[in-house]
Amino acid sequence: QTAIQKQVDAELAKAETAASIAAAAQTSVPAPATSKAYRSIPTADRSDPTAYAIAFTTELLDTNYASQTRAALLAWAEHEEAPNTLPGVPASVAGKALVLSLADPNLPGGTPSPTPSPAQWSTDAESGVVQRVSDVTAEVDPDWTQIVSEGWQPRDPLMTIETVTGNVTISTKGHTAAPESFTLTLTLGSAAHLHGGYGAVAAGDWTVN
Repeated sequence: QTAIQKQVDAELAKAETAASIAAAAQTSVPAPATSKAYRSIPTADRSDPTAYAIAFTTELLDTNYASQTRAALLAWAEHEEAPNTLPGVPASVAGKALVLSLADPNLPGGTPSPTPSPAQWSTDAESGVVQRVSDVTAEVDPDWTQIVSEGWQPRDPLMTIETVTGNVTISTKGHTAAPESFTLTLTLGSAAHLHGGYGAVAAGDWTVN
């Protein structure tokens, strides 16, 4: 191992606190499943990280809250997950990272999620909220590019971090609000254990302007 490999590995492992690991271990995730509302990402998009990030984000965010369910979304997310292979993450919780990043952003180490809480999802469904995204683009996160260029290598050769941006439009019973811009950070990795190609490791840092 190079000096930079040891240094970054140690820093990443230190960031995985005992509290976050314990919380993940005690939290269950749904069985992986697709549905008519949440289909598997097309094979053509699984070989390219940018294409996958755009396809995943679009399916994640395009939501008719009255006709789609949060449970189906999280089951689909587990179908699309790639294990978190960063240093300090035990194999026992590696496959939970994506669903927990979406469903439980208040767990230790979590960041804002685009997925509403169960109560908010129910409220949006009753209000007839429909959410659509447009102009979705993605590019490799500059911080990720920097540490890789310095010589650090992830355990998973497909792992990368994409910054996804676009516009989100909310409609409620015939009234459509002006589009707002959004940003989402999406960590990707190898989903070879499920269907090959890219999968999503975690989503977070959700912001809407």
